Amino acid sequence: METISAVSSRTVPPDPSIADALGTHHELHTALADLVDNSIDADASHVRIRLLTGDDSITGLLVIDDGRGMDDADIDAAMALSRRRDYGDTDLGHYGLGLKAASLSQTDVLDVYARAIGGQPVGRRITRDDPTRVLTLDAGQVGRVLDSPLADTGDAPVSGTVVHWRGFRAALTSPDRDERRSWLTGLVEDVRDYLGLVFHRLIARGGIEISIDEYDTALGRAGAVRRVRGLDPLALGATAVNPRWLEGEVGRIPFELTAVILTDSALNAPGVTASQRLFPAERGQGLYVYRKDRLLQLGGWNSVIEGGRDYENLRIAIDVDDSLLDVVRINPEKSGVVLEPEMRRAIHASAGKEVGTFSELLASARSAAVEGRRRERRPIKLVEPIIGLDRDVYDAIGESVEFTDADPIRIRWERMPAGGLVEADIERRVLRLNDLYRHVFSTTTEPEDAPLLKTLVYLLYSRYFEGSYLGAREKRDIAAFERIINAALADELRRRDEGEE
Repeated sequence: METISAVSSRTVPPDPSIADALGTHHELHTALADLVDNSIDADASHVRIRLLTGDDSITGLLVIDDGRGMDDADIDAAMALSRRRDYGDTDLGHYGLGLKAASLSQTDVLDVYARAIGGQPVGRRITRDDPTRVLTLDAGQVGRVLDSPLADTGDAPVSGTVVHWRGFRAALTSPDRDERRSWLTGLVEDVRDYLGLVFHRLIARGGIEISIDEYDTALGRAGAVRRVRGLDPLALGATAVNPRWLEGEVGRIPFELTAVILTDSALNAPGVTASQRLFPAERGQGLYVYRKDRLLQLGGWNSVIEGGRDYENLRIAIDVDDSLLDVVRINPEKSGVVLEPEMRRAIHASAGKEVGTFSELLASARSAAVEGRRRERRPIKLVEPIIGLDRDVYDAIGESVEFTDADPIRIRWERMPAGGLVEADIERRVLRLNDLYRHVFSTTTEPEDAPLLKTLVYLLYSRYFEGSYLGAREKRDIAAFERIINAALADELRRRDEGEE
């Protein structure tokens, strides 16, 4: 079939409804990191994130920098939704949507005020309702805002930019003031730690100083300044951390991996604990992907390996330059990447002089994890459950307790007389659940269903499987448990019947 020729073309501007999709996956901390990227690209040395508060509620937000500022042409380009500017070799920007997508994900009105060296103040506004319509703000009023206490950080910059979120959609609206204050405090700490992780390399070398404060709009003044400290998630400066380097190549483009298997002492390093808290899955293990010293991804394996508890202390940093962006694709929020199959294969093929192959690195991580579990004190002993619980639940049990030498048990649904829910069959090594009531606790028939019920029952009954028979005391205990559980089951069934009437 012949290729049909194009006879004309036209550029179609985006519909205003595009705002519904802008920044869909942004959270406050990723949105602010995107704005800090813009400040760094503008050669700022200081960035102040200022939360505007009233009665312990966020009413708006400012991001103030001392960068080179903007003139009319620059600010028009920055605010245009359909235009992507040219980026320099060191710029952190990538898609050209950061300012708009990040801001409109959090607020309904975005104002930008700027002043270049020797230039006049300029200001623009876009709204979430009509993001393709850029409003020009009164230059005199913009100048007064730039010179006001609201935008004053004590540095008296001769140029710079202020991003103003007029409103904040995600603010907690609880009527309890103490609850609002607690939420606000936690929010500040999360943002502070996230920015400390994302920009830790730039902060460490003195390339940028980032700080956070609150500005009480009723009092008209800012509170204490909280500086963002650099937090290295690989703890490369910690004692006993031994980095290992591997080299790889994809499409004749070289890359380098920096791997660490965290020791017990390094697990308490500030960057490690912060990354575990902000990326709690699997204790922060996995890939830490950087572009131009800006962290793009905090942990996760991106289908390179399955992961699991044997790799919980393995972390690998990858530095990605623009030549690798065809095989390492950055998501628009710059909070994660997608590795193409050829990149994943290249990681598996990587090797280093001291560490050996990637497979040998994984083997070292597994050995360290096994040794760590052997050293860890587990005061609780339970019988091992081999059937009935999902692998993640089983792993959590194995990490928290020590299995006894008794034969393992199975947890399963079986047909039993009505009225009873649980039975400990010591001889068969089965913890039985009454299949008559499965529908009460589960919507499936999978062998690992009803994990909460099974886990609670397992924790209650495990010790009775440690011996080969039950003594009089144990039988009395189990009979008491059965009476209590069966009474609770009857009450549960009664309440469900009443709710269906």
